[in-house]
This record gives sequence, structure tokens and C-alpha cells, in this order.
Amino acid sequence: MKRFSVFLALTFVVSTFAGCSGSANTNTADNTAVVSADNANKANTNVEELGVLINVPYESEEAFWKQDAAHKKVIAVLRFPEGEANRLVDDAGKIAPPQEANITAESWFPPELIAQSGISGEDNLTGKAYAANSFFQDPYNSGRITRIENTDYFVLELTAK
Repeated sequence: MKRFSVFLALTFVVSTFAGCSGSANTNTADNTAVVSADNANKANTNVEELGVLINVPYESEEAFWKQDAAHKKVIAVLRFPEGEANRLVDDAGKIAPPQEANITAESWFPPELIAQSGISGEDNLTGKAYAANSFFQDPYNSGRITRIENTDYFVLELTAK
């Protein structure tokens, strides 16, 4: 009877610890999936890191960007001080005339742009698209930069050929 009691107690203790460790691992896996999903939706904000991928010839006040290596694409939302914004528009206008543009707002764009895109009801932002030649750096040597209406923001879209 004594051996049977010890055996039952030992079995109970082992099964309790095995059950706890299994649920902890599941929880960790669930938390990792949530963190990965959050990171997938976050934009980088370090303009120096962006400068490794592309040329950034104008000083920005804010930068939000993502690289899509699978599609060989970089999208950046940049906010420039008035003087830099005007210089950018002047320089780009010398390469090609601006064109009307619509851009679909991404969930990682700055809140001001997301709110503005909601006003149209179609999640679109309108603006003037300019040549983005001054931002080209191999392999990203094709694209445009769009000044969003009624804001200080520009959306830069570059692709590799």
C-alpha cells in the first residue's frame, strides 16, 4: 500500500509538471505569432537605414518606410520642412512635369494620412507625382514621389528593374 501511494504521488507530480510545461510552450508560440504579425505591420522609421537602400538627398522631419524584397520595392512616407519640400518639387519638376496621382493608404502610414484617406471613402490619397530620379540608388532605379494634397507628406515608391 505504501509503494502504491508513492507511485500515485510521483505520477501526479510528473503529470502536473508535464501539463504546465506544455501549456507554457503553446502560450509562447501564440505570443510569438502575435508579435510577428505586429512587426509585419510596422514601418521602419530610421532614415539612416533607408539611406543605405536608396539615396535620400533632402533632409526629412519624419520617415516611415518598408522594403518588400520579394517584389523588389521600397515605399517611404517622408515629411519635409517647407524649404526642402519646395526644393524637391523644383528639382523634380525640371526632370518631368508633375502628374495627378492616387495612392492607396497603407495601415502603417502616419495617422494624418490614414485619416485623410478615410475622407474619400476609398482609402485613397491624392496628390501630384514627380520624377524620383534624385532618390535612385541601385538596384532601386525606377519610381515616383507623390506630394499628398494638403499635407507636408510625400510618398516615395521605388522599384528595382
